[in-house]
Amino acid sequence: MVYVIALDVGTSSMRAVLYNEQGALMHAVSREYHTVFPKPSHVEQDPKTWSQTAEETLSGVAEYAKSRGISISAISVTSQRASLIPMDAQGQPLHPAIMWQDKRTIGICDRLARDYGVPALHERTGLRINPFFVLNKIIWLKENEPDLFARTQRFIGVQDYVIYHLTGQYVTDWTQASRTMLMDLKTFRWDESLLKIASIREDQLCELVPPGSVAGGLRARLARRCGLNVSLPVIVSGGDQQNAAIALGVTRPGMAEANTGTGSFLLSFASKPVFDAKNRVLCQAAAIAGSYVTETPIFNTGAILRWFREQFCPDLRQLPNPYALMTAEAEQVAPGSNGVLLMPHFEGAAAPNWDPHAKGLFFNLGLATTRGMMIRAIYEGIAMEIAANLDLMRDLTGTIDAVHVAGGMTRADLFCSIQASAYNTRVIRHENPEASSLGACCNALVSLKVIPSADAFFRRMAASQDAFDPEPESVGIYRRIGAKRQMLYQALAQSDVYEAFMGSV
Repeated sequence: MVYVIALDVGTSSMRAVLYNEQGALMHAVSREYHTVFPKPSHVEQDPKTWSQTAEETLSGVAEYAKSRGISISAISVTSQRASLIPMDAQGQPLHPAIMWQDKRTIGICDRLARDYGVPALHERTGLRINPFFVLNKIIWLKENEPDLFARTQRFIGVQDYVIYHLTGQYVTDWTQASRTMLMDLKTFRWDESLLKIASIREDQLCELVPPGSVAGGLRARLARRCGLNVSLPVIVSGGDQQNAAIALGVTRPGMAEANTGTGSFLLSFASKPVFDAKNRVLCQAAAIAGSYVTETPIFNTGAILRWFREQFCPDLRQLPNPYALMTAEAEQVAPGSNGVLLMPHFEGAAAPNWDPHAKGLFFNLGLATTRGMMIRAIYEGIAMEIAANLDLMRDLTGTIDAVHVAGGMTRADLFCSIQASAYNTRVIRHENPEASSLGACCNALVSLKVIPSADAFFRRMAASQDAFDPEPESVGIYRRIGAKRQMLYQALAQSDVYEAFMGSV
């Protein structure tokens, strides 16, 4: 039996998960951590958080494997995307990671849009000019930290940092590179004209490889510290959302998935690059080398539920499974949350509105509003934001008969049921909600030639799932609320209310 460790580097936590070749989860070790918000619109994290946590979680899995006589064949790394870490000549970070949610580059993005045009860059990179991505973050460093910029030997992402820590190699894959706005999506190569905009050289970036490639062997000193074999293959599996797409069956046309962690990401399969005429839907490299996915992201979803737990549920902090208790409160509330409405734009709006000025909002609160109503409004607000993006994706890629879902929030039956009615589409939840790590396991097994393809892996795993169907009455309620949400967003955006409050929090 072949065993692999999937190392899933998320925004708020890291998980090292031991899988066997059947895709069965044998053991998992996880650690939480936090991003910091040093200034309005700035979101950062200390890169050493990831190196230290990687060693802790890998050590925990290695100890379990040793106690049961299990031999590990590879480590497969997947991670969050579009963050930036400048590295010096000695391989040390020069600055905290500028995270994917960071919005300090709004002005730079406006300038890029004026100088180069949103459609032109979209057709080359598959992305939309937005603070989310890396090109504008590099320009910000050049203009605001010129000495640091001059000392930077490599501009890398979070997955690249973890791979470097484990192997000593600067290697990235097509999925991560397709979130930088520096790679030509059609050729899977760094684009010289885009590098020129960023004022950097190709040798300041990582070597580009297909997802599923072996980046190198585990360094001897790390192997000894973690209790793993020296030179154990470390596989670069790619972006967390592209890996989740593998595990959820987005391996052929007509398939879509919604993965809800810190943020939510809706993806569908594409055999070739697909470009939205209005630049609302992203296209990028898939974790299956040579194929593509379309994507509509939402920056903050699960993070809002966590924020609400920390700020408004102090009585649940010391109790086991506080999220289940929160869901139980929400289940006592009828669909529509008694009129309470959430706009989940706590760090700006991504698709479909792409408005970095937008802010989070609970609307229509009254003296009769309860905590349960607000919790249910969080679930409904997230589901309806995803639903708006699903409509965009259907227009672009065609019929979608079911949406496969994963991520921590989908452990709640209530959230899955709300999604089905908000999408007016069957929702399928798989036995393992941590789809990103399962996708990384799949990529490793393909790389090790244990299984023939990702699609074969999904078909084998597909039996372990639950289905949720739309409830006709709730479908009508959510359709009406969706129209009101759009009215509210337009009223705020068109009257410059968001911009008036920009920088105040």
